[in-house]
Amino acid sequence: MTETSLHKTTMLPLTVGRFRNTDGGFTTLPFSLVEQDRARRYALRVLNTFHFRTGSNILLTTTFDETLQFMPFERAVMTYGMVAVSADSTPWDAKRVESIVRRFNLTAAAGICKNVVDGLSQLGFKAEELFAGIPVWARQDTYDSLKAFPDMRVYRYLEAGPLVGFECSQGNGVHIDRFEWDIDEVDGEIVVSSRLPRCTEFSQFHTGLKGRIDRSACNCGNTDPRILPDQ
Repeated sequence: MTETSLHKTTMLPLTVGRFRNTDGGFTTLPFSLVEQDRARRYALRVLNTFHFRTGSNILLTTTFDETLQFMPFERAVMTYGMVAVSADSTPWDAKRVESIVRRFNLTAAAGICKNVVDGLSQLGFKAEELFAGIPVWARQDTYDSLKAFPDMRVYRYLEAGPLVGFECSQGNGVHIDRFEWDIDEVDGEIVVSSRLPRCTEFSQFHTGLKGRIDRSACNCGNTDPRILPDQ
């Protein structure tokens, strides 16, 4: 098999996800098993900084079209030896979120967004009480509000175009896979380029995200660059 044919074979789409454009719309994005496995290894590096116990449970709140964003994280959870328990990140599935929190001894929760928090509130539950004391990766639309509660351990989950990132246990910026992406600041905007073969490659893609980049080594020991979004 030639190098060209091998590249074509390994880059065959596993599934199709989507990412948000700067205008608020979505672009479909096929991705391969190779890309998923690279993203899994990145997510595992982040998980390893928390020293979770194997066999413990992590809640993932997602929507059906977020395969690109959360499948690698879910696979990393399984590789770590933990159990991923899923619910929809919609207000209509908040009852299931509350039920999972009540029935399972959760170690952490990921993907928590305003829709989940609002849905819980409508049912008479407070997110800051349900998730108190465990690491919570929150999306941009609810990070600040949850971070304000002293009993919450809140970390950023970030999407910027096709790029997905999580904060480590140090909580000092979102780690970006240095093997997968080149990231730059252009007039305060985060711009990304892919470094490795992908089903869809990117060059100087403007994400619309405002923030700064910290390229110093993190206290967790990871040398990935970190994004600190503007508030």
